[in-house]
Amino acid sequence: MNDQLKDLLLLCKHLFSTNQSLRFFPPHFWVRNPVKPILREVYRRNKTTAVIVFDVQTYKHQIEQFGRVYVEQFEKDVRHHFKKAVCEIVEDKEILFLQQYWGDDIVLCLSLEKEQNAISQIEYYIDEIKKNINTHFFAYNEEDQDSFLTGYMVMDAQSDSPFHSFLSAYQKALVMAKKGLGGKYNLMVHEIKDIIKRENITLYSQPILDIDVMEVSAWEVLTRGPEGTIYENPLQLFTMARQTNMLYPLELLVVKKALRQMRGQETLFINVTPMTIAHEHFVEDVNAILEEYPEVDPSRIVFEITERESIDRYPHIRTTIEGLRQRKIRIALDDTGAGYASLNSISFLHPDIIKVDRSLIENINGNKLKESMLQGLLHIAKEANALVVAEGIETAEEASVMKRNGVHMVQGFFYARPRLIPTPSL
Repeated sequence: MNDQLKDLLLLCKHLFSTNQSLRFFPPHFWVRNPVKPILREVYRRNKTTAVIVFDVQTYKHQIEQFGRVYVEQFEKDVRHHFKKAVCEIVEDKEILFLQQYWGDDIVLCLSLEKEQNAISQIEYYIDEIKKNINTHFFAYNEEDQDSFLTGYMVMDAQSDSPFHSFLSAYQKALVMAKKGLGGKYNLMVHEIKDIIKRENITLYSQPILDIDVMEVSAWEVLTRGPEGTIYENPLQLFTMARQTNMLYPLELLVVKKALRQMRGQETLFINVTPMTIAHEHFVEDVNAILEEYPEVDPSRIVFEITERESIDRYPHIRTTIEGLRQRKIRIALDDTGAGYASLNSISFLHPDIIKVDRSLIENINGNKLKESMLQGLLHIAKEANALVVAEGIETAEEASVMKRNGVHMVQGFFYARPRLIPTPSL
């Protein structure tokens, strides 16, 4: 029995054993064939691998009202236009494979460079692909241009078997796309709610150093889920939280636990998504947490907003930020130089701190263009009266470039790895 047949049987067994309601048909590959060596190679390169499921059947049901002719034309067109849309939007090097299961769902497997912003990058790709496809099929579905249901999951990077990890991620993404399938969606919602209720997260911190005196100036807070579970991986934890509408209470829990565990005078950088910071109750909820911990100096709190996610979709975010600034809380813009709207985001948010993305820092010592871009960001920061943090520094040569260009603060494995934040004794 050859390896591909074994893989096919394994996939059948995996799907049927976990949910009897699933129908499985051999995949039709449009872009590449997901043989095991491809997944192994991605794992060796330590890249973030994600599985996205597009529920085509949902869209097909929407257009059945127009008659069988439209359905047949849709089935004929969907393969061509999905492949075209994906290849236009996603970089070729990021596409591991694209496949269809009997026309009911389409699976896109991605290999992404950066773990930290994988979720927002995945959601950006999903939005753009859906816009592209819906524009093409607009004539079939005039009233509802957002008919594709989708789900996604990041593969477990610690798994001994990349193929098994793919199967697990595919199943979870499929459940997210087909909400309520066999009750498994409700189970996932319950698991995330239980984590939040029990405050079952672990916090780590990585130092941010003042480059002039090489002393710790602040700490960035990093989150892990329950040890020994799939949610220990923060990507999987926050991926599930987003898709089960539990992201806001989870990120609020991170804020609360960070302030509880680091009650001293340390400055904390706490990651929050634009979705959370734009929430209508965020300022009110943060104030309630501060009342619970009166010893915490609000001016020592920095909310770090990822730059990769489009901020334009949250019109109230500036109102929220103004409310936070009234409490002396500062705002940092993360991943500057990596996204599609860096300058617009700086202009829109007026951040107090600009964090330069690792993609601009990597090997900057041998790249004059990158150094010129860094100098440009430093000039913009000066005009905006903002401090600059360079993150992801891994070599002495990169650190030297930061020093000579007058970057204010630095962060990365070259200086220190994240450490566990101890739980305070009662």
